[in-house]
Amino acid sequence: MTESAFYSDRAGLGKARVSETISAEAWAGLTALIQQRINDGSLARAFPLYACPDDPGRNTVTGTDEEKFLRSLTAHVPDLVVPPVAPDPGQDGKPAETAGWPSGESHVAQHPRSPLDPDKVPDTATALDLIDFVALHIDQPTRRSSHNWNFDHTHYSFQQHDHFHDTELTPGQDQLRHDIDLLFARNGIAYTVGDDMRVRRLGPPEALPLISDFRPSTGDPQLDSKLKDAMERFLSRNSADRRDALEKLWDAFERLKTLELGGGSLKKSSVSQLLTRAASGSEPFRELLEAEFKTLTGIGNDFTIRHHEHDKEDVPTDAAIDYLFVRLVSAISLVLRHTGRMAS
Repeated sequence: MTESAFYSDRAGLGKARVSETISAEAWAGLTALIQQRINDGSLARAFPLYACPDDPGRNTVTGTDEEKFLRSLTAHVPDLVVPPVAPDPGQDGKPAETAGWPSGESHVAQHPRSPLDPDKVPDTATALDLIDFVALHIDQPTRRSSHNWNFDHTHYSFQQHDHFHDTELTPGQDQLRHDIDLLFARNGIAYTVGDDMRVRRLGPPEALPLISDFRPSTGDPQLDSKLKDAMERFLSRNSADRRDALEKLWDAFERLKTLELGGGSLKKSSVSQLLTRAASGSEPFRELLEAEFKTLTGIGNDFTIRHHEHDKEDVPTDAAIDYLFVRLVSAISLVLRHTGRMAS
């Protein structure tokens, strides 16, 4: 059983995180979560409200200026709002309401909806952009104090951060990550917020342990860079990035083959020694690994992965990209672990 606040998760009955679409239920929960951040001052540092009558110098933060927050949000994520609908013209060219039509009907210009309307679900990319925007500005107040003079209100204080040198998440960032991940997990959504406070794709559920523990340390900086770059692109929300990840992973696979003895005419001997070390003394397993290496090499050559001539087959779907990527990264991970080239 896993640690979770919910029994169904602890009992292994929770939803598999396979959906890459933000559902209506998840969107409603997300808007509630962000509205909570507005109300509790977690966005007040970036969008401060100064409403204390005893502070004409505007140095005391009393909350989040929700209007400023929403203006900035809609400027950065404009697809969250629907533009007003223009009035239908009447027969004389005037707006319908002045041409004898009753006002208040659907032909009258409508106000744009709130960007945090829980009943109006945007497309998934837009919903995830909302999370990225909030993550850029979130910060948990370190002190709250009540001020009852004139009218009841709260003063908020924040810890100073060096955003250029601080590598650890602030408490507000960490809590936002946790809450969004819990919300997405409960709704079976295959996205999360990474250590860089950006939304990323989880990848196929069967590959999650493999992805989370993938930390190559081969002694070859160029190979490590290729492998890490491929993994980052694979977790992208963009399908084109994931196709690119497949090509980069196969390039890294070819370089991996030369780890033992270098390239050129020694490549076959290098592969042989690599497989022997990875097999841990089992000849049948070594034969299996050798067959898998040959199959993976053929896949890279036969599909538009390493070569793009007209006689090569395209990888047909995103699901096929996931399958091939996970298949190769599984083989690479095993070889790196068994040869002491994966960081613990």
